Amino acid sequence: MNKLLVPTCALALAAAAAGQAGRTMNLLAPVLLGQTAVFSMSYPVAATGNFYAFLWSSPPFAGVTPITVPGFTVHGVARVDPNNFVSAHAGLLGPSGTVAHNLAVPNDPSFLGYAWDLQSVDLAIASSDLFFADNELQLYISGNNIPANMVPIPAGSFLMGANTMTGAPYYPLASERPVHQVTISRPFWIGKYEVTQAEYLAVTNHNPSHFQGASYPNSGNRPVDSVTWNDAMAYCAALTTLEAAAGRLPAGYQYRLPTEAEWEYCCRAGTTTEYHYGNTLVCAQANFWYSNHTTSHCLVGNTIVVGSYTANAWGLHDMHGNVWELCLDWWNGGANYPAGPITDPYVTSGPIRVFRGGGWLGVSNVCRSAFREGNFPTYTNDNLGFRVVLAPVLL
Repeated sequence: MNKLLVPTCALALAAAAAGQAGRTMNLLAPVLLGQTAVFSMSYPVAATGNFYAFLWSSPPFAGVTPITVPGFTVHGVARVDPNNFVSAHAGLLGPSGTVAHNLAVPNDPSFLGYAWDLQSVDLAIASSDLFFADNELQLYISGNNIPANMVPIPAGSFLMGANTMTGAPYYPLASERPVHQVTISRPFWIGKYEVTQAEYLAVTNHNPSHFQGASYPNSGNRPVDSVTWNDAMAYCAALTTLEAAAGRLPAGYQYRLPTEAEWEYCCRAGTTTEYHYGNTLVCAQANFWYSNHTTSHCLVGNTIVVGSYTANAWGLHDMHGNVWELCLDWWNGGANYPAGPITDPYVTSGPIRVFRGGGWLGVSNVCRSAFREGNFPTYTNDNLGFRVVLAPVLL
């Protein structure tokens, strides 16, 4: 991999005290053979004009090393191997607070499994300060055989929850408040569609769906319904085992249900409106029962083939309507959002399990991006299904 990098720079080692530097490394697109990874460093705007570089060492370095540079005050510690690193990129920091770089990974199987650490360093020449990022990225090149129906989702931040006024047509609930910033710190993949009956049958040798058979044409491509949270969890575990055995599972990832935050992040796809379509939902946009915006009955009366309606900006279909989609989180049913910013939230206590998005029997207000619903892990009906993510393992 050294052919991708620019020459090594030098640092002096010493036992120096080091505080936090206020810089954060992020992976915005995964590292896959034949594809382009994206990594970044977030920094205070006051660092504008500093000279920066990304330091790269392989294999990954297990520890940290305090550093001194004669004539400079050093903030933070080296998290790459100080005796074996190269500078991957260099330049001047702009006023945006984030600097990102692409890494084109060769489509060469000899690189599969290559692992390294990546950490930023920046230099304020006028004040003689040197800053190391407060974390490093421990990167690993995985295969490029992710299923075609899985959509890559970058890491990022969004505003979770509903800030609309009470009452018609949205009828927001206390459980959707307060609106708060959520950061999804690692990239992942999510199903372009809800899990279909054919996919569920192929993994479990069972199809519990109500809407199958001759009365429901092309039922194999309709979402699986009448599953419990426990059923969905078992499906994800079985799929993870199958894909791992086939050598198609990136290190540190698993197939699982999305967290509630991951689901809303994907549903919104960068939007802040009540639906990813905008602030209204009409019958032509999703499979649901009744639109409060047009006072129209939209009821088809059953699930329909996945992908029958327009996708959101990230290429995901049926995030509103068709079937409710189970999430990983547990929930007590209350107004339990935190008031401040949070990273990678995942609730692991509470009697019920969350589901999102509304279904074919839902009114438009329950199909909103922010709407939350839930029931016991054994609950099921013909309006309930799920989609999967290929995402970091959660303990």
